Amino acid sequence: MAIGVDHIYSHNVFEASLGTLPYPLLSDWHKETVKKYNVFHEKDEVAIRSCFLIDKNGDIVYKNIDFNPRDKKVYEGLLQECGKLSGK
Repeated sequence: MAIGVDHIYSHNVFEASLGTLPYPLLSDWHKETVKKYNVFHEKDEVAIRSCFLIDKNGDIVYKNIDFNPRDKKVYEGLLQECGKLSGK
């Protein structure tokens, strides 16, 4: 799932512009989740683009707080961690 600090209506427009997303896009309008995960940029009041992988027990097993969606290597690292969780 993806979480952003924009209003749900903005998320709906964003998703519609892409066609569909293969995962839910949630709004953290009150910025509670990004603050709990320490990825909130106070000055600009935006979320720091990040990626977290959470296991079945709710433990963070992978964290990238310098997530660049244009960098193929970040996806490779994330998929490698997913493989470790699934035992593959």
